[in-house]
Amino acid sequence: MRQTYDYEDQSGGLPLIYMALAVSAFVLMILVLVVTMNNNKKTSPDYAAAVQEESTTENVETSTYETTGSLVASDLDFWDMYPLEESETKKEEIKKEEQEEEESEEEEMDPSKDGKHVEVVLRDGTSEWLPINPYWKKNTYDFANLVSKNDLLHYYSDGKQISYLGVDLSKYQKSVDFAAIQNEGIDFCILRVGARGYETGVIQEDEKFEEFLTGAEAVGMPVGLYFFSQAVTEEEAIEEANFVIGKIGEHKISYPIAYDMEFIQNDNARIETLTKAEKTNIALAFLNRIEEAGFTGMLYGNKEWLLKRIELHRFENYDVWLAEEKDIPDYPYIYSMWQYTKQGEVYGIDGYVDLNISFIDYSAR
Repeated sequence: MRQTYDYEDQSGGLPLIYMALAVSAFVLMILVLVVTMNNNKKTSPDYAAAVQEESTTENVETSTYETTGSLVASDLDFWDMYPLEESETKKEEIKKEEQEEEESEEEEMDPSKDGKHVEVVLRDGTSEWLPINPYWKKNTYDFANLVSKNDLLHYYSDGKQISYLGVDLSKYQKSVDFAAIQNEGIDFCILRVGARGYETGVIQEDEKFEEFLTGAEAVGMPVGLYFFSQAVTEEEAIEEANFVIGKIGEHKISYPIAYDMEFIQNDNARIETLTKAEKTNIALAFLNRIEEAGFTGMLYGNKEWLLKRIELHRFENYDVWLAEEKDIPDYPYIYSMWQYTKQGEVYGIDGYVDLNISFIDYSAR
């Protein structure tokens, strides 16, 4: 006997098979379609370029990675551009060093501090810093060895006094007791023989010359001389020298004979228009004549005269008598006698007197 469910099983078998086949065919078609689209994409130019770019990027990254090896950040040079932060103390030290360098540079540019210039006060009161010539002979005096006793200066070396104290005298000292000043420690005197008038040009003997020369000789005090010149030619300078030589006669002169040419304070002198070379030639004419006569010639002057008004290098064969009223002279070149004040006071001299230190004992020559 045929059952209902047997019929249904048999009647539904064929359609299921068809459905399975249809689904498989559909899936196969989808796969074919996808493969086809992929093939078309790979063959297009855009796709090929994209693949190439991706490949290149990968190669570059791979190459970079492979060549860096063990390189780390601290190995890179640019880190030297960024030093570690300094401590506050270190920063202060650096700042101080920079300030000292700046001050040192300023000192080198400042003629008053560079040790290469000397100040000269000019006759009008202004000052000028002149360069020190490195080729000219310098003095080597150490003024730490300078000692003042009763306002009289003495120079020592190795504990021994090696200076000689002197006065220069003219008619402006009314009277001099040579025995008294010798007891006060005065070793020598420089006497003014005479002077040429700065207006008239006339040579005149100093009013006190003979008196002072006799007084110095009476106590055995060594004597030197000087002449105040206003010569405007070499012939006049020789005339002045001959005048001095004539006044010496048979007297013994053991200290130098100095040539003194100066401007006149608050007035014009005969020598105002002379050039530096002319003043030099005139002074040399006087000194050469003194040397010819067998005496020691000496050039007198202050810093302005010596450094600005004459050609100093041409007097290398003559001793210099420096006039500089200072506690410590800063005249850089060699000199053998120093007039350190015009306001000196010595018992036995009426009024002020010029005081001098000689670093040479000329009387022992």
